[in-house]
Amino acid sequence: MSLRARILALTVGVAATVLVLFAVPFLLLIHQAAAEQARDSATDVAQGVADYISTGDVDADALGDYVDRVNDRDDSYPVQVVLADGTSLGPSVPGLDESDPDGDGRRGGTGDGDDDNDADNRYGDLRPTTRAQTRPVGGGSLVVIQVSSTAGPVTVAVFASDSEVRRQVEQKALVLGGAGLVLLLAAAGAGELVARRLVRHLTAAARTADRLGEGDLTARVRDEGPEEVRRVGAALNRLAGRIDELLAAERETVADLSHRLRTPLTAVRLDVESLPDTDDKAELEAHLAQLERTLTAVIHAARRPQREGAAPHCDASAVARDRFEFWAPLAEDQGRGVTLSLAAGPVEVRCAEADLAAALDALLENAVAHTAEGTAIAVVLAVGADGTVSLDVRDRGPGIPPSAVGRGRSDRGSTGLGLDIARSCAEASGGSLELATTDGWSVVRLVLGRP
Repeated sequence: MSLRARILALTVGVAATVLVLFAVPFLLLIHQAAAEQARDSATDVAQGVADYISTGDVDADALGDYVDRVNDRDDSYPVQVVLADGTSLGPSVPGLDESDPDGDGRRGGTGDGDDDNDADNRYGDLRPTTRAQTRPVGGGSLVVIQVSSTAGPVTVAVFASDSEVRRQVEQKALVLGGAGLVLLLAAAGAGELVARRLVRHLTAAARTADRLGEGDLTARVRDEGPEEVRRVGAALNRLAGRIDELLAAERETVADLSHRLRTPLTAVRLDVESLPDTDDKAELEAHLAQLERTLTAVIHAARRPQREGAAPHCDASAVARDRFEFWAPLAEDQGRGVTLSLAAGPVEVRCAEADLAAALDALLENAVAHTAEGTAIAVVLAVGADGTVSLDVRDRGPGIPPSAVGRGRSDRGSTGLGLDIARSCAEASGGSLELATTDGWSVVRLVLGRP
């Protein structure tokens, strides 16, 4: 999981946890408040019907019409009135018959009502009523009030259903859920903003590290972002500067040592030249020539431009065209057929332009020097299906034995350094040097690594 995803998950997870911890007790409070509101509403309805009945002797038909009108106006709290003679008006509410079979309103009650009928009749001609009693019944709560009449007690019962409580809780829970969703989206947006800013700076530091790994020692991290990220960037910049200094010191040291070796080498050459002409003298001069060329190559490598960095690269197609055009006039003067075949577009390889040019010069020089005049020469640059880059120097000569690839070996009387230079260039790029024969061509192939 990426850092950005972790930050988002942490932010949303913490916000969700806080919302859940807040929502559970809040929902309990909502349920309790909804239940109390339902009981209060049912009590108000029952009290209203009881007050109507307490105004005096009411005709049963008129009372029935009144109960029906109350039920039609609000069916959330159904009203049932049981007269003293047992006549029931309105729909049958749950639990009334089971909990109060005698209709006296005195059984199973859990409310604070009593049987005080207000004997002193403080309200004039209004008939006395009991206090509202609330008792739990199946599926809800039942509110019961009794009204005294000349014929006996009249029972008023109103049912408050649990489904009504659930409906109110669900409505408020939807509002709460919507608010929670908005808060989660806000938390996710804030987490995304923080994560994006943090990851942007870390990604920039990673890109700089990649550029340094590819050899671009001029890459630096900008001083921005949180303090911890700035510290990482500063450390990476110091590391890049130190690498640059070490490379420069190494090249200066190698170049200095190579220059110092030229003085004793010149003295040895003078001593060798003073010797009589013998086979041993010729062999010594050949070895001295090889040593001088090696020192020259080392000095050139040490003086390579610093901008190439630790992992140089170049366009093999451009280098091959340049060196072919340099050698083509000489080959044409010797009556050789010359052919150049290049892959389409730039072909980047992981070696310095100077090193690849030196390798091609060495191979073309061998092809010119060790084949008869008129022998055809070809340079072929190809990119395989797997992305492998091969640079061939071909000729129609007798070919080169595999043993000639070793340092300082040759079957043609030379130092053999040319093949070694080409081999070193190919291996330094992550490739190799191969010898082959293809359709009558003697092929020296440089397999070059890609950047």
